[in-house]
Amino acid sequence: MIFITAGFDLLRFLQCQANNAMKKDVLIYFAGKIIPALANLAIIILAVRFLGKAEYGKYSLVFYATMLLSTLTFGWIQQSILRFLSAYPGEQVLVINRFFFLTVISTLSAVILGLFLCIFYFELPWLNTLVVTVYIFMYNIFLFHLTLNQTNRRSLKYAILEGTYNLFFISLFLLLVLVFNQHLFIVLFIAMVSSLLLTEFLRMTVLPEGRVGLDPSRIYFNAGFSKQVFNFGFPITIWLFLSYFLNISDRFIIKEFTSYENVGTYSAIKDFIIKIATFSTVPILLAYHPMIVEKWNSNRREEALKLIREGLMYCFLIAIVVFVVFMVFQDIFYERILHLQVMRQFLVSASLIGSAFLWQAAMLLHKPLELLLKPRLMLVAIVAALLVNALANLVFVPLYGYPASAVISLVSVITYIIVIFAFLFRFRKQGKLDPFHRN
Repeated sequence: MIFITAGFDLLRFLQCQANNAMKKDVLIYFAGKIIPALANLAIIILAVRFLGKAEYGKYSLVFYATMLLSTLTFGWIQQSILRFLSAYPGEQVLVINRFFFLTVISTLSAVILGLFLCIFYFELPWLNTLVVTVYIFMYNIFLFHLTLNQTNRRSLKYAILEGTYNLFFISLFLLLVLVFNQHLFIVLFIAMVSSLLLTEFLRMTVLPEGRVGLDPSRIYFNAGFSKQVFNFGFPITIWLFLSYFLNISDRFIIKEFTSYENVGTYSAIKDFIIKIATFSTVPILLAYHPMIVEKWNSNRREEALKLIREGLMYCFLIAIVVFVVFMVFQDIFYERILHLQVMRQFLVSASLIGSAFLWQAAMLLHKPLELLLKPRLMLVAIVAALLVNALANLVFVPLYGYPASAVISLVSVITYIIVIFAFLFRFRKQGKLDPFHRN
């Protein structure tokens, strides 16, 4: 009852404070994220219970490796779509086709890298390798269409696409486990690949405007456009790659010093908390990002900065509600739902919740650096956080196990925020964040 009441209070607060367009987008994204959130939380619980901690640990490592490849090869395109598409209001079809060409070419490089990773690092059989590489390709195409919908503020279509995929995913996973009695980690990838293929088929045949924006005759390489996209997006992609590595590197270190079972236990807890943090705050981020960029591009910087502060306030309010509820019910969750025995339970839970929500807030906090086209300073901050994370994990995980990784995760995010604050303070003193300042 506390959670439900707090949720309604938060929604009323959003309705009172936001303008009508923003309010509509936030509520649509929030509603649209319910299905993906529930599906992902269910997958974590069901995978741990049906496949076991060790198999979930293997899945976690392979899955996050594919996410690293996706980030490295599509992240620069995704960020450029979000940054530049609204700057070409009369040429969107042409620009979309150019982005799609870059997506296909870059994704093929991800498939090749994934092939070598699966064979030589994870030592997967050929059939499993094929499934994982197909997933990498289809996931990038799926992200391309989601990003177009986010940028064009088609929040409903975004929610339909994402919700459809996740419903297919949970249904097919249960079918493979319960009906076909498959209990290896690869069944999760088989379910994801099948779901992406079905979602793409529905997008092209059933969902409205499925083909809008893509014209095969206009899909070709443009050197000037590609250079602009790469120059802006690649530094951010390196940041995204390192930030993702910051999130998952502790799992690989835990594996090296302990076992797949400990990886599975830690991953289940961390994944669950991250999903909750993402579900509860990403509607704010998705709705605010295009509006912030749009106002910044129209030289209304003060309004853009105000939206950033507003989004941060909402994120922190949500974090307080989730923290209280989770800490009250953590015993029930760990023992009765996941069937896990968690070392230093309170410390692990509090640290991971703090790091997850602070990280979501950091996505808005560093936005001025992104808008000022200063992604290299974001790289400095993420490298500092990554160094703290890696060194501390290598020292303390052998001594204290995965609880150390939870605390280090929080310390790493705080390191990132401190460095970002230092850069923003410097730019504020220089006047570069003033409404009428010219780059």
